[in-house]
Amino acid sequence: MKAIPVATLFLTVAVSAVAYAAAPNYHVVDRIKVGDGGFDYAVFDTANNRALIARTNYTLVIDGKTNKVSQLSSAAAGHMAIPIPNTNLLVLPQGKGSVLIVDGKEDKEVATLPGGKAPDGAVYDPYTKYVWVMNHNGGDATVVDPIAKKVVATVDVGGGVLEFPASDGAGKIWVNVEDRSQIAMIDAKAQKTLAVWPLAGCTNPTGLAYSQKLKVLVSSCGANGVAKFIDAATGKEVASVPIATGADAAMVDDKRGVALIPTRSGQMEVISLADRDHIQVVQHVPTQEGSRTGILDPNSGKVYSMAAKFGPPATQGGRPQALPGTFEVLVIAP
Repeated sequence: MKAIPVATLFLTVAVSAVAYAAAPNYHVVDRIKVGDGGFDYAVFDTANNRALIARTNYTLVIDGKTNKVSQLSSAAAGHMAIPIPNTNLLVLPQGKGSVLIVDGKEDKEVATLPGGKAPDGAVYDPYTKYVWVMNHNGGDATVVDPIAKKVVATVDVGGGVLEFPASDGAGKIWVNVEDRSQIAMIDAKAQKTLAVWPLAGCTNPTGLAYSQKLKVLVSSCGANGVAKFIDAATGKEVASVPIATGADAAMVDDKRGVALIPTRSGQMEVISLADRDHIQVVQHVPTQEGSRTGILDPNSGKVYSMAAKFGPPATQGGRPQALPGTFEVLVIAP
């Protein structure tokens, strides 16, 4: 083995220590009691400083300052509620094949638009000012103009089961193709798919987030305990990081230089994004078993993650059942 000068070794260790020491130390700071029932994707409405969490029959609203809980009854049966900048509008993909638009201030429906097969994950794209809704079972995207309240296009993504999308705000949109272990890249202006990249060693990619700082995509591979970091321009793998199994959502906090991935296993993974050469897990935050989704408040750095306590399966071989009266939202802060 080639000898390494002592001074060089000390410098390398010091640089690495600085890179990793910069990562915040996260812990659960609050538990917000919420009503029973299923939940889906969460979105943070930065303009109104609130978390919006899709529930079975309404959208749960948590005030980012006071943790006060309220609900929007009109924003129902959606996979998520996406706020539209400079308006009171929210756009909700609905699995039944429609896209709902509601007035969040008045709490009333204003339009229902046709979607594709099982509209699911979606993202507001600042470049086009459209909401891009990924049709889970259709392999295509429904493009919605929320101001005109109309569908402007259907974009073929190349087939497969589509999960969560991400936008760079500059003309590119990406989406996980869950059943094929791929990421598709879409040209938002041309409204066409530019490339489909393989995610080698990634089973069932679901959560997806984009780091503006590093120009990389973070994809959570829920079934086999891996997070993939992919160059957003070329599709080449930058890093592959082992994480706990059962991941769903993925979040990037460029302000604090971390990726955040909650997992069903009962811990949230904090991954340093100090630079492309030092992407690794720097903290396993104890959360709660089953708490696999969440949303980031980019200003405070807090994460809101849905949770419940679970009992035995209702049937042999089935999933554990959430216990009534145990539903809550964990607030995890740096």
